[in-house]
Amino acid sequence: MQLSLKQQISQALQDAVDHLLASNQIEAQAEVVLSRPKIREHGDYSCNVAMPLAALLKQNPRQVATSLIAQSQFPADVAKTDIAGPGFINITLKAGGESDVLKTILSQAGQYGCISNEAGQPVCLEFVSANPTGPMHVGHGRGAVVGDSLANLLAARGYAVHKEYYINDAGAQIGVLANSVWLRMQELQGLSITFPDSAYPGQYIIDIATSILADEDFASFEAMDDETRQKELGQRAVNENMAMIRKDLATIGIEFHQYFSEKTLHESGRVNQLIEKLQNQGLIYKGCLPPPKGKEIEDYQPTEQLLFRTTDFGDDVDRPLQKQDGTATYFAADIAYHDDKVSRGYPYMIDIWGADHGGYVTRVQSAMKALTGLDKQPEILLVQMVNLTRDGQPFKMSKRAGTFVTLNEIVEEVGKDAVRFNFMTRRVESQLDFDLEAAKQKNDENPVYYVQYAHARVNAVLRKAKEEGINIAEIADVDTSILRSKEELKLIKMLLSYPEMLATAAERREPYRIALFAMKLAAAFHSFYHHNRVIGVEENLMQARLLLLKASAQVIKNALALLGVSAPEQM
Repeated sequence: MQLSLKQQISQALQDAVDHLLASNQIEAQAEVVLSRPKIREHGDYSCNVAMPLAALLKQNPRQVATSLIAQSQFPADVAKTDIAGPGFINITLKAGGESDVLKTILSQAGQYGCISNEAGQPVCLEFVSANPTGPMHVGHGRGAVVGDSLANLLAARGYAVHKEYYINDAGAQIGVLANSVWLRMQELQGLSITFPDSAYPGQYIIDIATSILADEDFASFEAMDDETRQKELGQRAVNENMAMIRKDLATIGIEFHQYFSEKTLHESGRVNQLIEKLQNQGLIYKGCLPPPKGKEIEDYQPTEQLLFRTTDFGDDVDRPLQKQDGTATYFAADIAYHDDKVSRGYPYMIDIWGADHGGYVTRVQSAMKALTGLDKQPEILLVQMVNLTRDGQPFKMSKRAGTFVTLNEIVEEVGKDAVRFNFMTRRVESQLDFDLEAAKQKNDENPVYYVQYAHARVNAVLRKAKEEGINIAEIADVDTSILRSKEELKLIKMLLSYPEMLATAAERREPYRIALFAMKLAAAFHSFYHHNRVIGVEENLMQARLLLLKASAQVIKNALALLGVSAPEQM
């Protein structure tokens, strides 16, 4: 793939740096990093490599900068270079020098900004993993959109991404789910029941009970012993809920490569095998934990438990792996699950959790460091809550779920694109205010509409050109260097910065940057369109501006695709 103009300039400087170090027999390295000067008069690019290089060479930075400029074989589109301040190298391009990026964009199309890497680093990305005890709520939805967008971003930047959903289908909550369904089954038979506070409320429990009774007689369940009935109803309810969750995920365009059942870890013996493995490595012992910090517990009686030496690896307290009845703790199963990921070829993992799991991060990473020797594995992204409002007023809870608003209800009201884009407009660490009425508006106040409208507007211009019999020239025949208006140059610079933005977003695990970029790009496009005619101007300029429009639409489409949002041609 041909290097961009920025990459060519960077490579020219890097070659000069490497030559200067080698000629002075210095083995150290100095990396060239180009940035955009904040002041336009300082040129198009700036580089401070002369300063760290001067320290290695024990020379004056301005003298080093002069040597670098003299030795650099810059591309022809560089108009001039100068040295500013203590040794900054400023680079100014010829007018229209960067406009060739438009041809690159259209030739690469959907691959612009992407890295093709067949041997990309494998990473297991686990997200959503909502308990299969009910429908997905809006908070789950935000985590789902963040995870899916991050998966798209990482794949675009050359990672081999495996998307995984961990089904928590073992533990006390499944027993509560089974009992909730059984109570509703009895109620549907006309029996008088008392529904405890601990049971799961909501219409969906009644729907599950009705579905089960449609397949099998009530008497067959009544004849079962309690343990058998609970196991049977628990599994059926989990299956029903997971079908509902998969359907909800499909409505916002999310599919997983794998759904991993926690129950299989216990049934396969993986949890017990993990405990044996840790025992053989001397990483567990029998001991008593102190009372929880910050809590006063009267008559606290320390109990001997099987403890994992997580404090040796950064945790603040050793963690129990077994309960008093000898069964494995949730922590033990969770560590067995992450250990299983490693055994499947994913030493590098990213987990996306709700913000309420923040206290769980250190213990998991400490345990995995003990098992793998790797720091900060898995990487954890904590997603904050979504505050739903309607015209600024808090949105009431759902009748279907009973205690929260379901993701499906929001998607049905405002649409998939509005949900996905709005969920990506803030950092995951920040709470998100989502107003349902604002998300349905067809104006500049609705960010997804604003961005999609820019794409649709380009297509409207192209349709008009076709209707007027205008033949759009071949890409190679268009002179883009004549695009020199303030709005044109700003738009070109935005398009040029797209791959760099993707690289930063992937490195920092911040897919929200794509949404912000799309909004800024749409703003730059609308400004250009408002100040510059396209059809009806001199032929060469019209063809160059049509090319600029098409390239802008392509990058908007690419960005929206990574966010899982459509790019309509008409609105």
